[in-house]
Amino acid sequence: MISSHTTAALIGLVVSMASVAAAHAAPTSPSSVAPAAAPRFQDEPLVEDDFNAFTMPGLTPDNLTVSVLGDIDAYWAGELSTQGYDYYAAGMVPVTEVIASSCGEFGPYDNPAAYCPLDQSVYYSVPLGVDIQATVGDFAWIAVLAHEWGHHVQTVLGVTPELTIDRELQADCFSGAYAQHALHMGYLQEGDVTEAAVMTILGGDPIEMDEFADNAHGSSDYRLTAFMQGYFEGSASCLAW
Repeated sequence: MISSHTTAALIGLVVSMASVAAAHAAPTSPSSVAPAAAPRFQDEPLVEDDFNAFTMPGLTPDNLTVSVLGDIDAYWAGELSTQGYDYYAAGMVPVTEVIASSCGEFGPYDNPAAYCPLDQSVYYSVPLGVDIQATVGDFAWIAVLAHEWGHHVQTVLGVTPELTIDRELQADCFSGAYAQHALHMGYLQEGDVTEAAVMTILGGDPIEMDEFADNAHGSSDYRLTAFMQGYFEGSASCLAW
């Protein structure tokens, strides 16, 4: 989960990255009640994305989240069945207004997505999902979904639900393992892994945060390393975390 205290840093870093890219372009290139308006991750798209980067069969902008969550579920059903686990799917709850979960209220502008181990469901913000796809990229959003589904995988595995950095980094690794699966299936195109890496980096804790602080998720370096471990080495390396 990308915690709410990282939002300001996330926005600033993406805008900064966009500014650097613009400087190298040709001269002619141009947890509480939700606030009323959605935060923007940046003013202009970080990369051009005409919805041709992630190419799962039958995918459209309107069904991306549901279709990808279904594929993530099928991927883990296959991976864990070979390990002898009794796998079952998580719930999938779209959020457009503040709703009650077994873990408390979840609003559409609190976080892009979150997993509640008490009701074993992934809650995802519809407006922030659209925003991330438009400004960072479609696979950036998919990486967020795969991370949260990774927490459900931990529930199936019997991993303690208490928030720890190791638990968060394992979920990043699981997200990278799904990216490897997408690559092998031919779904990934140039730039998709970059989008996921950018989103993973932006979800890192501020450099001044102690790694043992409440709600710490891990530094950007740790989180990116975990994601890339899953991407290069697959689910087995994540399961052995």
